[in-house]
Amino acid sequence: MKYGRYIILVSIFISVSYAILRYNIVGDVPWKDLPFFVLNKGIALSSLILLTINFSLGPLQNMGVKISDFWLNSRRSMGIAGFLFALIHVFMSLSILNPKYYKVFFVADGTLSLRGGLSLLGGILSFIFLWIYNISFKPGLKQDEKIIKWITSRKYVVYGMLLTGIHLFFMGYTGWVTVYKWQGGLPPISLISFLTFFVGFIINLLGRK
Repeated sequence: MKYGRYIILVSIFISVSYAILRYNIVGDVPWKDLPFFVLNKGIALSSLILLTINFSLGPLQNMGVKISDFWLNSRRSMGIAGFLFALIHVFMSLSILNPKYYKVFFVADGTLSLRGGLSLLGGILSFIFLWIYNISFKPGLKQDEKIIKWITSRKYVVYGMLLTGIHLFFMGYTGWVTVYKWQGGLPPISLISFLTFFVGFIINLLGRK
């Protein structure tokens, strides 16, 4: 755990700081929303960064990129932290899932829009993928080589990452092109998250065996 401690701390600090800067300082989101709505966005971004790095180091090595032992020894702690942050993000998001905070997810009668449904479906399925991936390394399952081989296979990881991309795309694609509406002129966290996902997805698509 000690190897990844600094990476985790830097990731969460930068992610939460950016969320506060964009929404509270230069944006118009009230400070009362910092402890939950804004913090949730920072936690989600940090989770994605850590998980993307964790999934991409091996494929990068396969592509001939030299990875230091520090990063390789940090993979386990980054994966655990990324999963825990994702779990926190799920609980926080579901607790404030309403038209006031996520109006693009709902239609006039208060029910989910198609976009909202697709984003939530992608998010829930991607979390289930993460959960299965995480428990596969428990001592009891390590003996089953077939399960480990399937869960760590290129096809499983790539499809799992694709679900995350679906979640991110339908969450914020309409706000990515309307630059004049960006809070404080800063890129949306959903856009930064999607670009992070996309880079990791390509790396895993090309480098994972």
